[in-house]
Amino acid sequence: MKIAKKNITRFSIALLVGFVISQAFIGWRWINNSDAKHSAITQSPLLIESASLINKTELLLHASLACKEQACSPTQAPMADLISALQQQITTFTHLAAAEKSKISLVGDVVYPQLAVTLDRFTAVGDTTQLQRSLLTSYTTLQLAHQNLITIVESGYLSQQQQLFHQALFIFALSIITALGLLFLIRQQRPQYSGHHTTQSQYDISQLATQLENIDAQGIQAKLNNLDTTPTERRIFANLASMYQDVEFQKRNADLYRQLYALIGYEIRGMTNTIQGGVRLIAQDAGENGAVMARDITLATNTLSDLADNYNRLISGGNQAQTGNVNFLPFMSELIVHLTAKTQHSQRTFECRLHDNLPEVIEGNATSLFWVLFLQLSNAISAQSDKYLLLNIRTEAAEEVEQTRLVFEIIFLPTNAVGLTEIQEAQWEAVDGKSGINDEWSKAILTKVNHFKSSWFQAPSPVLSSTADSDSSPLSPFQKLHIGIDITPKSFYRVDRLLENKRVMVCTDSPLQIDIMSRMLDQYGASVTVVRAANDIFKSLPTIGEYDAIIITDTLKGIQLKSFCKTLHSRLKKAAKTKLFLAASESSTVQDTHEYVDRVFYTPLIPYELIPNLTEAMQAAEEADVQTRNAFLIVEDDRVQQFLLKKLLSKQGYDAHTVSDGAQAVEYMKEQGADIVFMDCIMPGMGGIEATKLIRQREDEMDIQQPATIIGATALTSASEHKSCIEAGMDYVISKPYKNDEIIKVIKKYMAIKKIC
Repeated sequence: MKIAKKNITRFSIALLVGFVISQAFIGWRWINNSDAKHSAITQSPLLIESASLINKTELLLHASLACKEQACSPTQAPMADLISALQQQITTFTHLAAAEKSKISLVGDVVYPQLAVTLDRFTAVGDTTQLQRSLLTSYTTLQLAHQNLITIVESGYLSQQQQLFHQALFIFALSIITALGLLFLIRQQRPQYSGHHTTQSQYDISQLATQLENIDAQGIQAKLNNLDTTPTERRIFANLASMYQDVEFQKRNADLYRQLYALIGYEIRGMTNTIQGGVRLIAQDAGENGAVMARDITLATNTLSDLADNYNRLISGGNQAQTGNVNFLPFMSELIVHLTAKTQHSQRTFECRLHDNLPEVIEGNATSLFWVLFLQLSNAISAQSDKYLLLNIRTEAAEEVEQTRLVFEIIFLPTNAVGLTEIQEAQWEAVDGKSGINDEWSKAILTKVNHFKSSWFQAPSPVLSSTADSDSSPLSPFQKLHIGIDITPKSFYRVDRLLENKRVMVCTDSPLQIDIMSRMLDQYGASVTVVRAANDIFKSLPTIGEYDAIIITDTLKGIQLKSFCKTLHSRLKKAAKTKLFLAASESSTVQDTHEYVDRVFYTPLIPYELIPNLTEAMQAAEEADVQTRNAFLIVEDDRVQQFLLKKLLSKQGYDAHTVSDGAQAVEYMKEQGADIVFMDCIMPGMGGIEATKLIRQREDEMDIQQPATIIGATALTSASEHKSCIEAGMDYVISKPYKNDEIIKVIKKYMAIKKIC
């Protein structure tokens, strides 16, 4: 049965209008859903109450930190009002959360009961310190819970957006099918068409349907590039190409989030294990191990915080964030710290080689660049099992003149008994079919990057005469992941020869470490001597005083590192100029040896961080020659503060005598004398102010040419208190508790004045 051409035209117009209206309606719903998402987040009672709970907790925390002793009573204002407000807010929030169980469940969540218990305990006991610690912990947990709640609210709207996308896609596909059907009917109505033409049209439609069933993105692009494609087919395939791009974009984002969730989960597990183990150790042992483990805990929590910040920036802005200037060297330091933590989990050795032609500031999106590199390099590390890893970072010419190509090479080695030259000159060959994350995915995340390419290479390992870390069996081949990224540099890092005229001895038995450390120190102007065995250092003792520093690594084999450092430390006392530094890869070695070395530097060594610290350590060592001849006296009635100050001075190489009140201080100054006196201002019996007056009076009577430097220490911060200390004859006044940086600063001021005099 034939249908009139006019009826087909009317039906076609009606369908077209229907499809347009449907798509417009879906678009309107899409926009309204986006506005509703923002409105729901900003006006959600649950989120408002959660934010208010965080705000009231923060107000109470600030009040507890700022209040004086008499104002910290839980029954007096302002603490009583803030506590009451916070308790009421906890009740309001928990009731609201119970009513909205579809969004949040407090089952098993202990932060809100703990916060309530904290307030009740403070009301009963009045322990301000315990309140501050508990509030700080609860404040952090409340912020995380608030962010999770925002994510839950957003997820519902994201699901609606996906449903709208699928509906639009279905309507679009339906419109194409309908258009093809109408085209077939119209052709049937044309009288000039013979049966042959009808058969050909049916064949064409059947062929198009077959193509659509088996076609992929590359096939669509090939059809669009084919000159024989008809205009109608070209429109169909162009629309399909656009649909494929949208789908691929969604898949890339889904893949990104999946990898991020897996990686964040892995890193958080490792770091929280470190934190928990460290807390248990500190609770059991508050000695030297506790101080070292405290560093690990701080490093782990800082790393976790950095990862969380990066992750939140990527989720909230991601590759849509605007391009800006990136400080490249701190960026690389952060990346290396995270990669080091990953390799330490698997007990592998990680070294870095940063060339001297690196940019200082580049143009780009720091968040996207960080995650692309981190995921690429982390996946490569997880895929390989070699014990030794080398990250080589350099630059080379890019295709465009105004750009520079950053090259990241992570090299996997079965042994560290090879040098940089052997690695560079190895017979590297490309490995086909082996890759990490898809380069197109990385370029999509980096958006404006013109060139991004990752490639795997392999080279036969050289024949070694002997290796310290392997048997006589053949070594596995070298593996290398090569990543090249074109960036726009804003400025380049300038190498200052800070170690000019310095002589440094490096002691390590790893050729790889020898090359890295020697080239780095030489680059900054130092004269480097390498020894490969501990005994070689002792053989050099007759001339050891000519060196400014000895750097030993904790990878030396065949020695007890603690005994070696202890013996070498005692031998170096005669050579006051020469200082002993340790390059450590593990905290366990630092726990045993840190008291016998002048400074510890953690590997991998990053030049722009290491060299200033090394220079500062050498300068401090030079000043120590004069400082160690000075006598120190600590006047402190609090045994804990007395111990802490003596410990701080001991770590700087100073020995100090201690007394417990002002009268003992005056007597000690009469009999023994001291160059620098740390004087507690307020003590039972004779206080520090009265003792200072008597010491200054005796110095005037005895006409002493170089009076002692008296450094007052007080927990009070009022201007009148400080003025009284200065008027009594004190040279400086510092605040308690004692801080390492402040102590070193006032001692340096004292030494500078002595040099001028």
